[in-house]
Amino acid sequence: MAEKVRVQRVAEQIRGELSQILRDEVRDPRLPLLTITRVKLAVDLGAATVFYSPLGEDPDADRSEELQQVMRKVTGYVRRSLSKRVKLRHTPELRWVLDDSIAEGSHTLELIRDLDLQPGDDGDVERED
Repeated sequence: MAEKVRVQRVAEQIRGELSQILRDEVRDPRLPLLTITRVKLAVDLGAATVFYSPLGEDPDADRSEELQQVMRKVTGYVRRSLSKRVKLRHTPELRWVLDDSIAEGSHTLELIRDLDLQPGDDGDVERED
């Protein structure tokens, strides 16, 4: 149980540090502002799956692939920076996964708002007498 809590605590620390590194240090014009939504860390702390989402953007398939390529390209730099900030025996390998849950949530909210704003629909039900 204590090990699980430690893994979660380290994963959250890694998430925060990765957010700062990507925001403040990585300079790639193809890389927008990103939100690191979650870090899933292996129990042995050897690998981390990093879920990210671009802010203000709902990437199509081509853009998603471009983002994946950019993330793979900056992995070495990000991992070295992370090793300087987080004191672990071994810095975990980073695997990047585009998290589209924020875009899906926005799309769902948009659909709900569209339903609420149907023209001519004032919410009253007409009665036939």
